[in-house]
Amino acid sequence: MTSDPDAGLPQAPATTAAKTADVAKMPLGARRLVLIGGLCVPVGLVAGPYLFGLQLLAVAGVVAVAVALSYRRGPAWFSRWSWLAAAGGALWVLATVAYWMSIVAAVDGSSAPSDLPTVLFNLGLAALAVMACGTITGWISRVLSDRRAAAPVR
Repeated sequence: MTSDPDAGLPQAPATTAAKTADVAKMPLGARRLVLIGGLCVPVGLVAGPYLFGLQLLAVAGVVAVAVALSYRRGPAWFSRWSWLAAAGGALWVLATVAYWMSIVAAVDGSSAPSDLPTVLFNLGLAALAVMACGTITGWISRVLSDRRAAAPVR
């Protein structure tokens, strides 16, 4: 029978680095969204020239990645910035679909050229900007909250 020489000593507390590494992990839902969105983008880009509607898959993949990157720490990872990024992304996808349909209708000659494609294009750009702002603000909010949590208490 061997005895453990450290059996009587108190255990050292967990290191700060181990705690920080555990806290700094991306939530599982956000990681899954990054994976799915990251796969949708190249599939949409490769298949887009053959089936034009599949280019929308790339747009949806970008939206998924943007929403995933706006996560927050804690049990509920979907923050208000994630909602803003998701709403902007959904509007971007809808504007892209409507833009595509209006262009196809004008090319087919079933409708007269109008200003609708220009309006839809500008609406899509605005929605893309809202989505990007939501993602960037979510990231900044997460970084600032991590800094506040890691700051020494005086």
